[in-house]
Amino acid sequence: MSAPSGPLAREGGLPAAAPALPPDPARPPGTERLGELLVRDGAASALSVAAALRRQRRSGAALGEILLAHGLVEPMALARTLAGQMGIDAVDLARDPPDPALLAEAPMQAMAVWRAVPWRRDPLDPRRVTLVGPDPARLLRDPEATRRAFDLPRDARLRVAICTAGGLDAALLSLPGERRGARAAARVPRPLSARGLAAPAPRLGLCLALLAVPAAAVLAPAATLAALFLAALVFNAANMLVRVAALAMPPEPAHPPPTPADAPGLMPCVTLLIALYKEPKAAPGLIAALRRLDYPAERLDVILALEGDDEETAAAIAAADPPPWLRVIPAPPGGPRTKPRALNHALDFARGTIVGVYDAEDRPDPAQLRKAVEVFARSPPRVACLQARLSISNGGEGWISRCFAMEYAAWFHLVLPALARMGAPIPLAGTSLFIRRRVLERLGGWDAWNVTEDADLGVRLARAGYLTRMFDSDTGEEAVTRAGAWLRQRSRWQKGYLQTWMAHMRDPWRLRRDLGWRGFLGMQVHFVGAGAAFLSQPLFWTALAAWPLLAGGSSWLAQPGWAVLALLGFMHAGQGILLASVVVGLRRAGWRIGLWKTLALPAYWPLATFAAFKALVEAVAAPSYWDKTGHGAGPAVEGAAGIRRSGPLRAGAGPSPMARRLAQAWAQRRARG
Repeated sequence: MSAPSGPLAREGGLPAAAPALPPDPARPPGTERLGELLVRDGAASALSVAAALRRQRRSGAALGEILLAHGLVEPMALARTLAGQMGIDAVDLARDPPDPALLAEAPMQAMAVWRAVPWRRDPLDPRRVTLVGPDPARLLRDPEATRRAFDLPRDARLRVAICTAGGLDAALLSLPGERRGARAAARVPRPLSARGLAAPAPRLGLCLALLAVPAAAVLAPAATLAALFLAALVFNAANMLVRVAALAMPPEPAHPPPTPADAPGLMPCVTLLIALYKEPKAAPGLIAALRRLDYPAERLDVILALEGDDEETAAAIAAADPPPWLRVIPAPPGGPRTKPRALNHALDFARGTIVGVYDAEDRPDPAQLRKAVEVFARSPPRVACLQARLSISNGGEGWISRCFAMEYAAWFHLVLPALARMGAPIPLAGTSLFIRRRVLERLGGWDAWNVTEDADLGVRLARAGYLTRMFDSDTGEEAVTRAGAWLRQRSRWQKGYLQTWMAHMRDPWRLRRDLGWRGFLGMQVHFVGAGAAFLSQPLFWTALAAWPLLAGGSSWLAQPGWAVLALLGFMHAGQGILLASVVVGLRRAGWRIGLWKTLALPAYWPLATFAAFKALVEAVAAPSYWDKTGHGAGPAVEGAAGIRRSGPLRAGAGPSPMARRLAQAWAQRRARG
């Protein structure tokens, strides 16, 4: 057989022949290792097991996980062999599903976190209950904690059996959709959720508050407009001060990228949650980008969360030949039909200790997962969330996408890092964020009723005392190119900011205690100031045009000369600061763009004024309506920014590289006799 080449050979993962497995001096005589049992049972070849054992030294994953991730063993065959090794039963849940009565009594939280379901109660001894899961050793490690988690009596006698991960998913999906949907919609406690804002009373109150402004303007035009102008001036000034502070901060030094030598012995399992809806064109490119992630396939768990009626996207995913580490989890019917509800439902199926979120059109840096894991490893437990940068990959497709790209460069390379260093709550992006799963479970996941669930999660993280950090990695993302799609997307963001502010300001004193004065004021500046900056633009121009008529009732405004000069000076200074932040952001992002192109931004920002007024109307008329952004298929994988071919621990494209190499070696050995 010719000498092997390629990624697996660089790992030293493919032996020249199928040798006997090396003896393990630490194992008692007379016992067999899993690899030996698999070879004896005919479930896997010795060549496959030897290669997987060599790969195990790099990722620290269990042998069975490696074989499954590369398609080198059938899941049920592995389960039976493991059961024989452990002296327990193997259960095929597809043929022998759990007792529906036991499933109905079991807590969803326990089944999701412990990755197990109650299967049978012994008819001769009702105190004996059998729990089934893919990792029975975890259930046996602390039987008392297991009993408490599943609300079993103290005198309950536990038995444990093993099943496949797919069998467990099928058992959880067999639960009534109403139960799963209700949990996904109400994981966040009501006092911190926006779901109460959809009730008639809050919507009526918001409507009356908005109508009070024009009513006051009719009754007392001069005083009302002066008050509105001063409020807008204050919030705009605060926004500009944040930008000035960000410009004054030097960039944080970038840490060197992690290398395989720096990787920990046991790499954590990372679950990626990706919600898709009516996006069949995006599915192939998304799966291609995921295949290029530079992370061990055996420690990667990808869940595509679809709506149950989205058959077109499900068919596109199946046609793309998804790898073994990718699963499709349909959300149950019911409302609200939002991205955070789908993510909450998919979270119950996750097996990773770190949870990441991507969008369908994303093209992440292949090293992004490795970088996130490395940053978590050298950060204190209080750092619970990491946010990567987003970079627009189609900035040359038109004026809107170019302005969008410049806006993102300033936001992710300048403003967000500054907010993190100032100690203000970080309004997370809806993608390329990574969070410790235990923290996410403690916070209740995402608010299914908030249309900017990412920004809300950033506030709840800060309120709970956790820190969010930016890290040095980029994700290529597709910007919308049409004005209508841009307005729908931006109005949803504005509506979500308003929802987040209203939900957390139900008890402002407690919010102030949770965030401290710096965080509390920072939240007011960002979540109120963002809307005020856009809503106040018509006010500024109206005041400039009609100042002599409107200022007569206020003595200090009776001097239109200096007032107009002050207003003009402030407006021009604000535009200059915004442009300066864009220029610095572009420079830090490594963009080479003509300075004259940034001068088009003052004509781009007023578009957000229309989106802000649309958001106010929807906040009253349809607070939970998710105005979906229409994207294309996303950038080509090979041409996307930051995309390169991944290294020796890549997840694999199509059939696993390990599986392909082993199949070739086995065919050559058989041809040679």
